Amino acid sequence: MKKRIMIFGDSNTWGWNPCNDLVKPLERWDDETRWAGVLQKELGDDYVVIPEGLNGRTSVWDDPIEEYRCGKDQIIPCLDSHAPLDLVIIMVGTNDLKVRYTVSAQDIANGVAIIVDKTLHQAGAFTAAGPKVLLLCPPPLGPVEDGVFATMFGGNVEKSKQMAPFFEGVAKGRGVAYFDAGTIIHSSAEDGLHLQADQHKILGEKVAELVKEILG
Repeated sequence: MKKRIMIFGDSNTWGWNPCNDLVKPLERWDDETRWAGVLQKELGDDYVVIPEGLNGRTSVWDDPIEEYRCGKDQIIPCLDSHAPLDLVIIMVGTNDLKVRYTVSAQDIANGVAIIVDKTLHQAGAFTAAGPKVLLLCPPPLGPVEDGVFATMFGGNVEKSKQMAPFFEGVAKGRGVAYFDAGTIIHSSAEDGLHLQADQHKILGEKVAELVKEILG
């Protein structure tokens, strides 16, 4: 039976193209370019990669402007919808850096921890091997003040650089696999938030290595 992997992510899992200007219709990287597609290609036919990427998805915050974005409310339906799963990859937290939330890097990690906990406790969504999670810390923001997200994320670049140690603590405290994506990829210079095609490729290839280590 094929091993099933669900990615629980935000716009970088959805495939947001950094060229989007919030005026014209949104452009999205194609299936083969997005890191989920790269991951699928690298893993091959013995695996099924299920990307659950939602633009604007937060960890635990209800967005008063962009509704239905709260990750803690969505993780269980996603898990149960795609069961049985062998592994869940979680990469959220970037949208928690929006100015409207005014939360610390530690609180962002604490919010992500709730999603990890809910995933681990939903044992029925996994195969007999039990729940397995790979937590990814998203890369820090780039020069966001120069792009279309300046007023939405401006002033939080330094906070984004503080997230990784707290994410790592969440993973260690729960015994789940962890990787800091910011050690190998970077947010685009174009909008300071999203990944260019080459960064999707790098991330997808690295995560494939991690998945093989986790699932054997």
